[in-house]
Amino acid sequence: MGIPGSVGMQASGLPPLGDQANAVLSGQITAVGPQSAFAFRGPMNLEIYASINTALTTTVGSLAATVAAATGLAAGNAIKSANLPGGSTIGAIAGTNVTLAMAPRTHWGVIDSSGKITGNFPTDRLLNATVTVVQPSAEGVTLPAGTTVSAILQANAVPPSGAQGNITPGIIQLSNAPTALPAEGGQVAFLFALTGNGVQATGADAAATFTGALITWSGTVQLERSFDGGSTWIVCNIGASGTLAQWTAGPISITFGEPEKNVLYRLNTIAYTSGQINYRISQTGGAAESLAVGPLSSG
Repeated sequence: MGIPGSVGMQASGLPPLGDQANAVLSGQITAVGPQSAFAFRGPMNLEIYASINTALTTTVGSLAATVAAATGLAAGNAIKSANLPGGSTIGAIAGTNVTLAMAPRTHWGVIDSSGKITGNFPTDRLLNATVTVVQPSAEGVTLPAGTTVSAILQANAVPPSGAQGNITPGIIQLSNAPTALPAEGGQVAFLFALTGNGVQATGADAAATFTGALITWSGTVQLERSFDGGSTWIVCNIGASGTLAQWTAGPISITFGEPEKNVLYRLNTIAYTSGQINYRISQTGGAAESLAVGPLSSG
């Protein structure tokens, strides 16, 4: 984690489970007032964005879905849902009816002359996906236009964490045989454009979250820092123009840095009307160390 704040600030900076940063402040803002403070050092990331939470109902094998409330939603909004693969978006929306758009996937595998691809990649969402080669000229593989995954011959399997055993590779069959193969067989990067088979869950996800450029909040959030352990707080500036680091709309996603140890940072909401405001300030130790700004500790 990063450098703890001074006594009395109750600073925190541990990342949530699965987060790759080593110091994180994150949460939601729904009222006027300051958030927790933390003494980051080195290069940092800051994001502030609004989101909409409404139930998303999906059906296995279908790109057709519905939302409980469509107010504020639009085509292109990103969707975070347990019912969908990462990267999914709203492709189109009419009333509460949504057409889902799946993000393409890149997997590496070995292809043979019959169009069979073998590799350590997940196969559960690939049936009927359109397949292309990421860089045909570099890979030496050519596929006919319109080639799809026609069958899952073997599902991949990975032993549970800590268990002994080998990885079972995934094996898929393409609808067309390749018209060209590399002189020496080897791993090739394939791009899979998912279809409705990318949806593997039926039912409502009440925790579905939607984000996008047009989803915003009404209020003013500013970034502040303190040089005296949290007694005095100064609004930060953006660039060399003296513009105050204040935002009345989002999303905001920027990178900045702090060279001095024990300088505290926080977000302070000075006006709030509506909207769910999400924030995250983070730091990764390895990146900070590469700039030789010193250890991320109080020593």
